[in-house]
Amino acid sequence: MTDSPADAAADPAPDRTAALAGRLLDAQVAWVLDQLDGERFAEAVAGDVGTVLDLASGLRLAEVVDVADVQAVARRVVRDVTGSPTVERLAGPGAAAVHSVLVAEEAPLGEVVAREDVDALVTHAVALHDVRDRVLDRLADSPATVALTSGFVSRVVTDVLTQNRARAEKVPGVSSLLSLGSGAVSKVGRVSVGGSQLDRLLGDAMGAGAQFTMRRTTAIVRELVTDATLHEVAMELWDLAAEQPVGSLVSVLDEDEVVDLAERLRVLVAGVLAGGVDDGLVARVVDACVAAFFEQHAEHDLASLLPAIGLDRDDLVADVRRLAPPVLDALRADGRLERAVRERLAPFWTSEDVRSLLAPS
Repeated sequence: MTDSPADAAADPAPDRTAALAGRLLDAQVAWVLDQLDGERFAEAVAGDVGTVLDLASGLRLAEVVDVADVQAVARRVVRDVTGSPTVERLAGPGAAAVHSVLVAEEAPLGEVVAREDVDALVTHAVALHDVRDRVLDRLADSPATVALTSGFVSRVVTDVLTQNRARAEKVPGVSSLLSLGSGAVSKVGRVSVGGSQLDRLLGDAMGAGAQFTMRRTTAIVRELVTDATLHEVAMELWDLAAEQPVGSLVSVLDEDEVVDLAERLRVLVAGVLAGGVDDGLVARVVDACVAAFFEQHAEHDLASLLPAIGLDRDDLVADVRRLAPPVLDALRADGRLERAVRERLAPFWTSEDVRSLLAPS
């Protein structure tokens, strides 16, 4: 004899199964919350990190990670993080905060930066003969630089003539001779020594041979800036600065100037990123950096990458222990942690597979 539909509907077994699943869900939620509290959480973190690293020690980077995938992620991080509104808003306040810290620093610069490091850097820089020559040659090809150099040389010549005339006029009889000479010159071009007309005359003369002037100037720079001289001057300047407190050196720029500079640099970087993170120059640079990392570490196992990039297992555990508990305590206090855990586990206990296992046979 079979049960009627009414008898089946009255069967309390489904309700008992749902109730049992609910009690098991409550028990599991309580257990998880207990694991996320105090010392048990710290022990769980240490154990889980250790387990993950032990498993990762048998996996090589090249086996589990594709370089193209990492390159895509790196490009996205550079694009989205660097160009995010939060980073944009942080540029000015961050620069101001750094400036205030540096201005208040009383330690001499020489205690912050080692002299031997500066010496090594200067030695290497002054040894770059080819680079220095190429820079000077390119400066000689710049119209703006040529104009600036011509103006500078003409101003030097003008000042020398003016000063020499002022001194010569103090000698008895010389003043009349200079007047005679000026009169003769004035008949030709009415040029007054030391006046704007002489500046224009010299400027025109320099402009006519501006390229020659610039190349001659760069040749003089090459002759004057010898390795020994440049190194000696650079280190002498460093020694003078090294005795000064960091704060006094930084104070030459006030906070508004630093903030303005930081904003302009941010705009510059944003402009570069805007046109090249996905398929431009920035993308190629990011891809090259990722490829270089893989070239060095592709055969390393995942666990050994942590010390390779400066991370230690104990430090990771300590950082999680330090940062996570306050967050968990705040979530626990207003009930959000329990709701989150329950929502995550409930689908398992309400699934048909679990219900069928819990149902009485």
